[in-house]
Amino acid sequence: MDLHRLTLMHPLLSKTLGELVAADERRAALFDRLGLDYCCGGRRTLEVACRQRGLDPASVAAVLEALETTETLKEPAADWQTRPLAELIDYIVRTHHAYLRRELPRLSALMERVAQVHGHQSTWLHEAQKVFGQLKLELEAHLRSEEEVIFPLIQALEQGEVLAAAGLEAVLAQAESEHNAAGEALDRLRTLSDNYRVPEWACSSFQALLEGLAQLETDMHRHVHRENNVLFPRARRLMARPTT
Repeated sequence: MDLHRLTLMHPLLSKTLGELVAADERRAALFDRLGLDYCCGGRRTLEVACRQRGLDPASVAAVLEALETTETLKEPAADWQTRPLAELIDYIVRTHHAYLRRELPRLSALMERVAQVHGHQSTWLHEAQKVFGQLKLELEAHLRSEEEVIFPLIQALEQGEVLAAAGLEAVLAQAESEHNAAGEALDRLRTLSDNYRVPEWACSSFQALLEGLAQLETDMHRHVHRENNVLFPRARRLMARPTT
């Protein structure tokens, strides 16, 4: 049997990136390091995603298996595939929404200060300031939409209010489109900053800005994954249930 066929037979390779992270969130950090998009691009299989990235699928699958024995979770992971959706929503709001409401204003102020002082040395900062400013506005509106419209509808649907399903698919699709736009903005910020590379001459504010943007990207990956690959698919399954 040739190596390609052996590779295709590995059980993890036919699973999507979203499924893999939903099953074990330790895998998210590895995917981040490898540049594998498991949030907005979470519907691709591991094999397809690896080949598109120029990675050997069998090697990545082997590393994923090794994570189960070489790394431990800092705390027991909640099984968001089975826990009540209301609990997942509460977790998203308390963890990811709270993070964004805290960090977006801080990073905005840092971006303005660093661009004013160092924009002549790192001219990319001026475009980055525009990209981040638009991202901030869109994310703030997105959080309101989720908390005021999408999440209440999902919670009502889970409680058996079938009328909550009316119009839910449209707002879920809109939210996913907004997730894609946010991902594109974060990709642009990473490109502009040369992968958040800190110049040797950078002041503490410049370093804090780049570290903050990198952490923002990481948190957004987890945030969008939990919505695109767990919350929204489970809500859609509830919508598809036959009514009595």
